[in-house]
Formats: sequence, structure tokens, C-alpha cells
Amino acid sequence: MKRSSCGGASGIGALAATWAFPATAQTVTGGDGAAAGFLMLMTERFEFTVAQLPALGAHLLALGQTIGGHAALLLVGIVVAGLVAEFITRLILSRARVSAFDRLASKTPLRAFFRALLLDVLALVALAVAGRLVLGLLGPFDSLGSRLGQMVLHGLVYWRAFNLVFRAFLRPSLAEGRIAPVDDGTAHRLLVALDLVVLLPLLGSLVARAFNATGANREMTSAATMLYVPVISVLLVVVVWRWRYDMATWLTAMVPPTGFSRQLKLDMARTWWMGGLAFYGLLGAASVYAALTESGTAARGLSAIESALIALLLFETLMHRITRHIVSELPMAGDVVADCVRLLVRLYVAILIADALMVRVLAAATADEWVVHDRGAKMAAVTAVAIYAGWRFLKYRMDSYIAAHPLPSADVSGHAEEEVRIAASRLRTLMPLLSVVAGTATAVIGGLLVLAELGVNITPLIAGASVLGLAVSFGSQSLVRDIVSGVFFLAEDSFRIGEYVDCSKVMGTVEGFSVRSLKLRHQNGQLNIVPFGQINYITNFSRDWTVVKFSIAFANGTDVELLRKTVKKIGLELMEDPQFKPILLQPLKMQGVVDIKDNSLIVRFKFMARPKNPSMVQRMAIRRMYEQFPALGIQFATGNNYLFPIPATPGVPPLAEEKAEASAVMPPKAAE
Repeated sequence: MKRSSCGGASGIGALAATWAFPATAQTVTGGDGAAAGFLMLMTERFEFTVAQLPALGAHLLALGQTIGGHAALLLVGIVVAGLVAEFITRLILSRARVSAFDRLASKTPLRAFFRALLLDVLALVALAVAGRLVLGLLGPFDSLGSRLGQMVLHGLVYWRAFNLVFRAFLRPSLAEGRIAPVDDGTAHRLLVALDLVVLLPLLGSLVARAFNATGANREMTSAATMLYVPVISVLLVVVVWRWRYDMATWLTAMVPPTGFSRQLKLDMARTWWMGGLAFYGLLGAASVYAALTESGTAARGLSAIESALIALLLFETLMHRITRHIVSELPMAGDVVADCVRLLVRLYVAILIADALMVRVLAAATADEWVVHDRGAKMAAVTAVAIYAGWRFLKYRMDSYIAAHPLPSADVSGHAEEEVRIAASRLRTLMPLLSVVAGTATAVIGGLLVLAELGVNITPLIAGASVLGLAVSFGSQSLVRDIVSGVFFLAEDSFRIGEYVDCSKVMGTVEGFSVRSLKLRHQNGQLNIVPFGQINYITNFSRDWTVVKFSIAFANGTDVELLRKTVKKIGLELMEDPQFKPILLQPLKMQGVVDIKDNSLIVRFKFMARPKNPSMVQRMAIRRMYEQFPALGIQFATGNNYLFPIPATPGVPPLAEEKAEASAVMPPKAAE
């Protein structure tokens, strides 16, 4: 009955191993019936290992006599002395660490980080020295106690070195020096979790090495591994489950606030524990498999993957801390360099994980067979980083140019350096389109180059793209017409952003354009999107110069010459006005009387100005006319004016009238 139950358990374990490591199973058995043969092999190995349990128990009972009580106490003393020395050293250096963060954290956080890390290294050195002093009490170097002491000391230093790195990033009691974006409580809990993640597998490895050092054979070591590896795996799974929200807080805080993949990254950060549970479950299965087959390749491969992922997490956290102070939308040169370095490290970690997964875990290729693929992957990574770096620096220059040359608007006055401003305006107008074209070309060409480095034949891809492009061109003739028309309009510099144009369909200010359409904002607020293929002509009202003509009605009898001289004076004054001098190209002048209507003279005026805001000049000219003309006797036409009014004959004064009557009554002197 016992044999049957053991056989059933071994069958289940072998089935899981066959599912997880099919390449290895086929390598062991080969040919037809590989799964059945592998199951049989696993069953036999499991039963043989279980049969070693009595010998394992006897070996454990004899360890006390083999090692000795004195040596056992010294082994414990290595751990105690090392931890106490580390704690005392860290306590002594705590004030210096706090002082370093107070002085440097706000100005040079990276320098403060490495200075505190150096102080922590001193504490690790104190641990190693204290442990080495106790190790010297265990006797000769080649004795059993000394060899076990060396294992304990090396494991202790290994564990505390990881703790040093984790503590440098989390700083549970020193928020000023914390690199990880978490609070104090989360930092405390994460430090414990990461310590357990490192310590539990380390203890399993030390137990296996200690069994070998104390004279246990492979069968007993495999039996011991079968006993404690499931316990360690369960504890690691508990660690992942217990601290899943704390780690999710760390990961989600590093997700960029913008980007099209932000939501996907947030979801992955919140559900990371699913992958963690699967990973540590698979790691436990690989360890059991290694104990049964006496081959630890898969377990070592998964351990390498775990180390690479932890190193990537710490690197990403450090880069996030260095670059998170950037608040502007325009990236700086340091951000571009940081993104390139980040991509390089990510690709390198991906290559390491692929190597460990394909060669060690899945055994899909031998180390010699994987060399060619590894070299191709590294060349592809270097090519991808070079292409990405070139694109990012090109985009950085484009964004910097766009920020330094804002788009002109229709109501802004001109400037002195008009030719330079116009050339910059044209390049600024084309810059968004150039950015899209350059990005698309870089992505396509770079992708093909990377695939070629990976060993993919890109000739069918190019041929397929050509056929697809030809089919699209025939099926989308209107789209092709729009694109081709747009290319010619842009090449001829027909319009720029901010200019007011008439494109035969609608009129408005150019707000933007794409490869196939033009966006026009009407003066009433409507946004019109016009395909380039539907534009017959473009009339640009905002280019070079404009002549403004307007007419004013004056009263009959106005002195035309005085009006001409006064208008000329007003025009010269406007030309010298600092507000209008950059706008006016020719002064305001009177063209003459163009018509006589009813009781008024229609006089026309004109001036030449830059096409930015000529109506402002016209309004100011009319205002000055209104202010100066009445004082000079120049009157504007009104509805009460009469054509050449004739003054009435003045009446005879009363005294003169009496004298005239008296002379008419009295006879003349001559008659007398």
C-alpha cells in the first residue's frame, strides 16, 4: 500500500516535470514513448530517494557527534558576532549617514545615495571581519568545522550584501535618503520581504552543501532536498502573497504619468503577484526535479532569472529617482540619455533571461548551439539602442526647436529680422510633419535592421510591404491624391500655421495639417478640415505685405490740399511711432477725390503694411484724423450739409434809415 501511494505521488510529480521541462524529458528518453519512459524514470528515482529517508535520519542524528558541540557553538557565533558587529557599526555611522543626506539629498541625491552606501559597506566589512575572527577559532582550514564555518560566513555575507542594497534603496527610517517611491511602513515591510526572498533559497543551498561536506551521499542529499524544498517554495509563495500590495505600490509609483501604454503598465504592476506565484512554484518544481535527476541546471537557470529581475527592479528605481524631478513637458538631454541607458539595460536583462530560459530551464538548445543566437541577440540589441538613441536625440532637437520658435498668430506685429523669422516659421510649420515622417521611417528601417540581426529573412517582408503598398494605392486613389497634393502644397510653401487663407472651399486661420488634410479655424470659431485633394487654389492673406484702401466722406467745400498735407503729416507720424513702425511699409497717403455724392466729397486713402494686423493701423489713422481735422476747419460729411450756401444781404441800420427819409423830404440846396 505504501509503495502504491508513493508510486502515485511520483507519477504526479513526474507528470508536472514532464509538462514543465519537455525538452529535458525527450533528451533523457528520446524517440517514441518519451513521456512514458520519463514517467517511469521519475517513479524509480522518487522511490529510490524515499528509500534513503532512514539513512538520512541516521545521518542527521550523527551530525552532533560529527561536528561537535564546540564547533556548533562557534558556527552560531559566526552569525551572532557578524550581525552584532554590523549593527554596532551601523549605529555608530548613523549620524554621519543622516548628516550626508541632510547636506546632499536636496542638491545631489545621487552623491548622497553613494555616500550612504559606502557607510553601509563599512558595516558589511565589520561583519565580515567579526565573522572571520570567530572562524579562526574552528581549527585548521581543511577541517570539517572550518569548512562549515566558511560556508556559513560566505552565506551570511551574501545575505547581508543583498540586505545592504535593499536597505540603500528603501531606507525604512530615513525618508530623505529613500530611493524607492514608498512610505515608511511600506519600506519596512518590503525590506523584510526582500530579505526573505534572498534568505530562504540561500538556506536551502547551504543545507545541501552542508550535507555534502559532512559525508552524506547524493541519495541522502536528494532525499533532504525533497523534504525542505517544498517548504521553502511554500514560504516564498507566502511572501509573494503577503506583501503583494506593498510591492504593487512600489511598481505603480514608477509608471510614467503619460503614455499610451500607461494603463497596461499599471495593470501589470498591480497584478505582478500572479507571475511571482507562478515563478516560485515553478522554481520549487525545478528544485525537486534537480534532486530527482541530480541535475540542477533548471533551478540555477530560474535563480539567474530571479537575480536579473531583482537587479532590473533596482536599476529602474534608481533611474526613476534620478529623473523624476523633471516637471516640464519638453524632455531634457539628461532624460534622453537616461532613456537610452534604460533601454540598453532592459535589452541586456532580456538577453540574460532568454539565455537562462532556453539553455538551462527548457533545454531547448545547448550552450554551444545558443552562442550563435546569443551573438545575434546582442548585435540586435546594440543596433536597437543605436537607432533609438539617434531617434531620441533627433526628436529632442525637434522638440527644442518647436519650443524655441512658437507659432506666429495673426494678431501679432512683425519684427525687425523679418527674413529670419519667415524662414524659421516655415521650418516650424513643417516640424510636426517631419517628426512623424522621421519617426515612422526610423521605426520601419530600425525594425528591419534588428530583425536582420536576429537572423530573420527580411526580403519577404519588404516584398510583402511593396505589394501591400501597391494594393493600398490602387484601392485608395483619393487618399493618394490628397497626400500627393499636400506634398506639393507644402513644397511650394503655400501656407504656414497661423496664416489666414482662402482654399476655395472655406476661409480661416491655419491651425495645423496632416499628410492628407488642412485644418482651418474660421473667425467665428468653426474648425474646418479640408482634404488637400479638394483644394483648387489657396489665397494667402498673411504673406509678405498688404495694401489697405479706405474712403471717407467730407463736407462740400473742404480744402483738398490742406486735407492732403494733413494726412501726409499723420502718415509720417505713424511711421515714426514705435508701435506702428515695424508694421508700416509705406505711410498713409491720400489718393484723391474719387466721387461726389449728394452733399459730400468721397476721398480715398491707402497705406502699405505687413499682413499681421493692418486694421489696427487703419483704426489709429482714422482716430487721429478725427482728432486733428476739426481744429483745421476740415469737416466730415453729415446729413445737414447744403450745397454752397449763399449768405443773406444784411439789413439797413435804423439810424441810416431815418437819415435817408429826411433827405428825401428836404429840397436840395441847388433848388434853392
